[in-house]
Amino acid sequence: MIALLLLACTADDPQTEDSFLEDTGTVDATLPPMPPAFSGDACPTMAGDELTFESAGVERTVKMLWPADPNGAPLWFNWHWLGGSASQAIQYQDLQDIADLGYIVVVPESRDDELFEWGFPKGVDDSIDLTLFDDLLGCMIEQHNIDRKRVYSTGMSAGGLWTTNLAMNRSEYLAAAAPLSGGTEPFQAYDEPVRDIPVMLTWGGEDDLFQGLSFQDATFALQASLENDGHWVLMCEHDLGHTLPPVNLDHVIDFFAAHEYGEELPWQDELPSDLWSGCSFDAGPQ
Repeated sequence: MIALLLLACTADDPQTEDSFLEDTGTVDATLPPMPPAFSGDACPTMAGDELTFESAGVERTVKMLWPADPNGAPLWFNWHWLGGSASQAIQYQDLQDIADLGYIVVVPESRDDELFEWGFPKGVDDSIDLTLFDDLLGCMIEQHNIDRKRVYSTGMSAGGLWTTNLAMNRSEYLAAAAPLSGGTEPFQAYDEPVRDIPVMLTWGGEDDLFQGLSFQDATFALQASLENDGHWVLMCEHDLGHTLPPVNLDHVIDFFAAHEYGEELPWQDELPSDLWSGCSFDAGPQ
């Protein structure tokens, strides 16, 4: 069932001086900057299972999953695939389990007028979806005092490509990113992240294809660009084609849990012995 659904998948705004929180006059280099001010009049109330509000002048819907105590919790963004929905991502990726681990899980719905669900293709204006990310992040900081050092993004296929976009264009806010069947060429151009960001790339081998376009090629292209620019990249390959990996999000959970913004990278020299065996420093084009 999952494979059938996912076979339908395809594949810097300047900071303002406005802040959701009072400026204390101090700067902590280990903390990310505050996101831009909310794009509308005021943040909506970030509560409940589903929220509809206006961001960048566009009506958006977001599903949310909550830990027992959301105050100060880490924040997990999850982006759905082409032809999918937030509800499907929650169901097929077992996202309630993520919330039960203590994360606030934010699962946006794409706009109806987006060709590939999110604003990643070449030549497409990505500012509306980037603003959605900024608005959600800022409102969660304002209302739930989320752990700004533990903000993460992942997604499958179109959601993986959008996570790639965020890793490139919102690295100043993310502790780590984990695209599942994401990447750059042939789907989108590479933009160098403004800060070093650890990235885990997962793909389904040479059969990870959509309409003749290769997510393996896109993954390898992103790997090469990131490593050339000095970013740390972990490669995780399965042989199931264009679908979720056999461990679903287990390896992503391990990866995110180990990485905090501004802290020394814990896996630079050796991977944990209990990490999924599909992950390796040596994977990628030979």
